[in-house]
Formats: sequence, C-alpha cells, structure tokens
Amino acid sequence: MNKIPCPNGYRQMELLPRVSDFIVRHRMVEQGVKVLAAVSGGPDSVAMLHILNLLKDDLGISLHVAHLNHRFRGAESDEDARFVTGLAGRYQLPCTVEALDVTAYQKRKNLSKQVAAREVRYRFLLDTAALAGARRIALAHQADDQAETILINFLRGAGVPGLKGIVPVRENLYIRPLLTVRRFEIERYCREQDLPFRQDSSNLEQIYLRNRIRQDLVPVLEKGYNPALVPALLRLGEICREEDAFLEDASVKAYQESLLEESTEKVVLGLERLGRHPAALRRRILRLAWQSLARSSRNLAYSHTETLMDLVGESPAGSRAVLPGNIAARRTYETLEIILGQGRPKIPYYIYPLNIPGATFIPEIGRTVHAVIKPRVAAGDPRLLPREEALLDLDRLPSRIFVRRRREGDIFHPFGHVAGGKLKDFLIKQKIPQEERDKIPLVSTPGEIIWAGGVRTGEGFKIKDTTGQVLHLKLDP
Repeated sequence: MNKIPCPNGYRQMELLPRVSDFIVRHRMVEQGVKVLAAVSGGPDSVAMLHILNLLKDDLGISLHVAHLNHRFRGAESDEDARFVTGLAGRYQLPCTVEALDVTAYQKRKNLSKQVAAREVRYRFLLDTAALAGARRIALAHQADDQAETILINFLRGAGVPGLKGIVPVRENLYIRPLLTVRRFEIERYCREQDLPFRQDSSNLEQIYLRNRIRQDLVPVLEKGYNPALVPALLRLGEICREEDAFLEDASVKAYQESLLEESTEKVVLGLERLGRHPAALRRRILRLAWQSLARSSRNLAYSHTETLMDLVGESPAGSRAVLPGNIAARRTYETLEIILGQGRPKIPYYIYPLNIPGATFIPEIGRTVHAVIKPRVAAGDPRLLPREEALLDLDRLPSRIFVRRRREGDIFHPFGHVAGGKLKDFLIKQKIPQEERDKIPLVSTPGEIIWAGGVRTGEGFKIKDTTGQVLHLKLDP
C-alpha cells in the first residue's frame, strides 16, 4: 500500500463541493438510485469511493462496490481483491469481488491483453449492476486520463468526436465523477484523508501506449512547450464536446431536410438537397443514414464515410459501395440509396427438435448446435465462455427442447435482468443489426426461450450452487 506526498506549495481546493457540483451539473444520479462503484484499489478509485460515500446522503444515493480480479499479477492481484473487500467493509457497503481468468479469455478470443481485460471487465460490471439493482456504474477516470485520451486520439488522427475525449456520462449508465480532478489532487486527497491504496505495477510498463504518453510525452510537452498542457487539453475536450453536440443537432436537422425516403430496409437521400450542406455536415448526414439501417450508435469509420462522400461527389450514376453491417450504397442520377441486406433472401421459419446429446444442423442458416451433458464440476465458469457457447442447468430443463427461428411477439427473460420483455427490444438494445436477427437460433421449450444463440442465456435456466448436471451448448461455425 502506498501514500504519495503532495507537490510543494500546492494549495488543495476542497474536492467534495467540486465533485458534488460536477455530478449535479451533468445529472449523473437521481434521488434513490443505486450506484455500482468500480474500485480497483488504486488511488483514483479509492478516492472516488471515499468521496461518494461522504456525498451519498446529500445526493440521495446508495452504493455497491465491485472489484474484478483479472489474475494478471498473481499474488499482487489477490492482495488487491482483499484490500477492496476490506475497504468496502470499513464503509459498511455491500461488495462483489470476482476473479476471472482473463488470460484464458484473451487467448481464446485472440485479443490483446488490454482489449480482453476491457471486455471482461465491462461484462462483469454490467452483470454485477443488474444483479445488484444498480442503475449507474461509477468509473474513476480523472483529468489526467482525459488529457492522455485526447492526446492518443489526436495522434491517431481523430476528428472532433475523438478530440472530445471521455464523456462524463455515457449511455445514461456509466458516470465519471472525478473527470475534472487532477491526479496530483487525488494523491493529495488520499494523503490528507489518510487513505491507503494499492499500486498497479503494470501502470509502469512501457509496452502500453498510454503509459508511454503519461511517462514520456506529457512531461516533454509540459517542460518544453506548455507547462499548463493538461488544462489546455481539458479545455480542448470541453470545446470539442460542445461543438460536437451542436454539430450533431445540426446534422439531425440536415438529415431530415435531405431525406426522401426512410424505412427499416432503405434510406434515400436527395443529392441536390444533400449538396446544400457543407462537407462537415454531409459526413454526419451520411453516418446518420448508415446508423439508421445498422441500428447502431457507433460511428462509421472514416474510410467508409469518405467512400460515401465520393459517391455523392463526382461518381457517375450506378456507382456502388459496400458498407459494414450488410449495407450497400448506390448512386442514381438524383439520389443516394443506402440499402440494408443487399437483396439477400429472408430466412424462412424453421423449428427442429434439439438432439441431446448430439448435433442439430440448421440448413436455413447453415449452422449447427452441439449439445453435451456434463457434471457441474467439469463445466467451468459460464462467464468465461465465448458468446457462441452456453451452460444451462440441465436439472431444470424439460424433456422437449427445440431450436427455431424467432417469431413475432417472442418474449425473452435474459440472464441478469429483473424481468422479461420483447425479444425484439432486447436485440435492439444489444445493437444487433436487423438483418442479423433472423439468423439467431433460439433454443426453446414449448413456451420459453432458453438461449438466444450467440447472444444471451435465459435467466430461468442459469447455473446455481445446487446444479448437478449442466447442458453445454455450442454454436458452429
């Protein structure tokens, strides 16, 4: 555990009012909401938990602590977990601590260490929030993290959306109360409040770009170019956030002005109307058209956006482009048509008995569901399985199980959710494109969906401590 002295001559401003004002200004929480605090044990998350615990009565919130042991650093990681458990105990807060083999997940998914850790960590936080009934997840990103993110995005050639950096509130779920607080202020706060914390040795490893920027580039820029680099980058991020919000509002209006036709399968934009708008808005209009069909909030990549810009520029009528999400664009003499599905035939309805144990081939989608019965002790941790696999409580399953295509009005109660709802709404929230939804095989009883293949298992058939045998399902290819 570490305590870091404050910089000489630094006068600490009171953090509690600043953080409280920041939370209120960005409407991070409401009265009565439960907040899941993600605590690694480092100074940032320790300070965040301490501050939120002091503010919880004034804000009208309750707290639940969450810590994921990634098992990257052996005994050091185990000690982090014990430290966070003890910290939550001292505050008399409920706490969920899990240990997952992220290295195994990384190798199985062929991901980088950082990407694998991020995917497992966010899945853990989402699942824990659902089980705890938390409607917000507090993350301890601070001002220096923000400055480093903006620098990273600048070096990668990002536009305004990238230069705005980390947003204070994302998806009305993730909140970052310390985003305007400097790292040295947090260290000073921990010192003055006598808060012990853990130090992650991987933060010193030079193999990671963020660490090199923090340890090498930022000090060089501060010493030789701008001593107030971090505040300058924070101003840049704030300006870009405001301008991005303005441009987004303007682009929505411009999109409606350029729109000739819009359905779930096609968007048609008028070239003459589109040409009335400057290039900065045209790019955003084209991204909005793609997002409308892809049912996605993510941005279309720069290369694909520029391909569309070329189509509406000097390309002849009949020119085409292929876009992500099974979407194509075609220029006519007067319009740009963006089409979902590229004319592929729809998948007909099917239903087959599921072979248990055995394999069930589905010719309509060209995939196979494999079913194997295993004792619980040999099945492993279901949270570490890829999405193409699932473990279910065999003892609670009926004898008649089928695999079928979705139907209009299907109801699904996903794992981790308090209640069920329309399968269509769930798939939309999972950002699964419309053209992909009929390709999802549904393993079902006569009246209930057990597993939306490759997406999520049902809540009613999850593995429990009392489970004896499990049904291991795997979707190929």
